Amino acid sequence: MSHGGAWRLTSVPERLARRPTAPRIWLLGMAAGTLGALPQALRAYAQEPHDFFFNLALELVPYSAWALLGPLVLAVFQRVPLEGPRLARHLGVLLVAGAGLAWIHVVLLAPAMAVLLQWSARGVSFLEGLRDLLLARGAVAYLEYLLFLAAWTALRAGRRLRERELAESRLAARLAESRLQALRAQLDPHFLFNTLNAVTGLVRQQRNPEAVEALVELGHLLRASLEGRGDHEVTLEEELELVRRYLGIEQLRFGDRLEVRLEPEPGTLRARVPALILQPLVENAIKHGTARRATRGHIHVLAERRGDRLRLEVRDDGPGLQSGGAGGTGIGVANTRDRIQQLHGEEYGLTLMDLPEGGVLARVELPFVESRTQLSHEEGQGRE
Repeated sequence: MSHGGAWRLTSVPERLARRPTAPRIWLLGMAAGTLGALPQALRAYAQEPHDFFFNLALELVPYSAWALLGPLVLAVFQRVPLEGPRLARHLGVLLVAGAGLAWIHVVLLAPAMAVLLQWSARGVSFLEGLRDLLLARGAVAYLEYLLFLAAWTALRAGRRLRERELAESRLAARLAESRLQALRAQLDPHFLFNTLNAVTGLVRQQRNPEAVEALVELGHLLRASLEGRGDHEVTLEEELELVRRYLGIEQLRFGDRLEVRLEPEPGTLRARVPALILQPLVENAIKHGTARRATRGHIHVLAERRGDRLRLEVRDDGPGLQSGGAGGTGIGVANTRDRIQQLHGEEYGLTLMDLPEGGVLARVELPFVESRTQLSHEEGQGRE
């Protein structure tokens, strides 16, 4: 089936649901009329306790006439909206139309009133009764029309306001998505360039076996980066796998000079984190920590849950921020801060601090949200 045919099949019911049909308008009008007529009938019954249903019918008939006119009234309101540059002209048209609709309302009302009030038995001709009804009911009918117009205008204004707010929220979401895409596009080349630079160092040192192994790991990194370009969030387990491959390349480069520990709490592996959130911090720790040491350097990556928050930490034992280490203004660190704020707001973020024993601690605070895909997969396996 073509897309055009599918659109017609789905849009026709939606249009019917959006546009009220005449029976629906009549039913809604009668329901509202009954609610309006019931108190007046009760009041009349209290003053003269007999013929309650007669009093109710007498009060309900005018609302029934308006209910019959409902589709026509709505058609007028829709064709002549109170908005736009022709507001004054449209208001004049609606006021004139209201006089005609009020007259039609009285004409529709007359036959029912002739029966209920027994005009013929009382010697009142239909034309005489219509004239008296027009004098007694015409102004009231016109006032009721104006109330309908005010209610319709208020409802339409409220709907347009909601539509405008929805459009603005969608625009804000698209802008945020564009911002995230731009940040991701900025980070990927930086990450891959630095990784390739590490491989190049191995080649220049003529450490060919390590260089080949590093190129294999770089291929895995490239594949993971390209496959996940559309994902702004991944599970912590996937992020740590990417970090492990990156650290594998760096360990080939530094050998025994680099010792790494990855220690995530088991309950945190399904948590969702921004893609490439840890790699820039690990890269920063190696660049400004291990690479500046003549002896062995240590990189420690931690992940733990603190209530409804996820805390990620990357520690190194380099010279520290105040002793010539990283100032936290590089592309990777700045990009990480921007992406966290873009995704989760100012309540969460990244902080860098010197450790008392030496080195730098990079701490990331995120909301703890478990991956729905992972949970659904595990629930499915449990049912099997």
